Amino acid sequence: MVPEYVLLRYGEIFLKGKNRSFFEKRLIDNIKKITEINKVKKLRSRLIADYFPKHSKLKNVFGLTSYSPAFFADKDMEKIKEKALSIIKNKQGSFKIETKRSDKTFPLKSPEINVLVGEFIEKNTNLKFSFENAENILKIEINQQGAYFFFDTIQCFGGLPTGVEGEIYLLVENEASLLAGLLMMKRGCSIVPLSSRNKDISLLQKFSPEKLELNAINDLYKLKEEVLVIGQNFDNLKKYDPESMIFRPLIAYSDKKIEEELRFYS
Repeated sequence: MVPEYVLLRYGEIFLKGKNRSFFEKRLIDNIKKITEINKVKKLRSRLIADYFPKHSKLKNVFGLTSYSPAFFADKDMEKIKEKALSIIKNKQGSFKIETKRSDKTFPLKSPEINVLVGEFIEKNTNLKFSFENAENILKIEINQQGAYFFFDTIQCFGGLPTGVEGEIYLLVENEASLLAGLLMMKRGCSIVPLSSRNKDISLLQKFSPEKLELNAINDLYKLKEEVLVIGQNFDNLKKYDPESMIFRPLIAYSDKKIEEELRFYS
């Protein structure tokens, strides 16, 4: 079966209080730009989009913690059981149901839903329930809109939506500079890449909701009173004297850790 929706989760935005709606709006805008989908709907503590085959692009959206291709049913216990059966009936081996009931007005608690759905599946298939070593784990989230069903939770990079914390300049000197830029984007900053030579910034573009252009610069003093990010660690530290605020997010990173992190994002 082809999933009907993609259920999206975010983390740090929960902590933003009165600014939360601003962060959610920017996250939704970034999702649309990076994935090129047109519609993202806000649920309580979740976002939802129609299923699209290139959903792996969601991993390039900072602010998302995970997502799941999902199926949907109305909040009716019989419909939930039938939907679960239709999703899992062609699987082989053992299974388990894991329910999260976000909508506390739903009359049954999560353990009760697990039992009812599990018994219905055992009765109508050859699958056998296994609590500890299930080969198929069907997860159910019940929220205000309905019940969502999924097998897979695909991890994303988390952080904050790029663009919520203003603009910084990134001096692109080497691959470490790219990692420094990604870390700042993950903390919500938009970046303006600078270099005195031609550099490949495709890794930065992969995670940026906006089109990036590498700006030529030979004199850093032109960045007076701007924020400049440099990809130096302690082992290759050198002094810059422009009248700008210099950030070195990799200062405590070893060369090995920089290489590992770059592979992680590539």
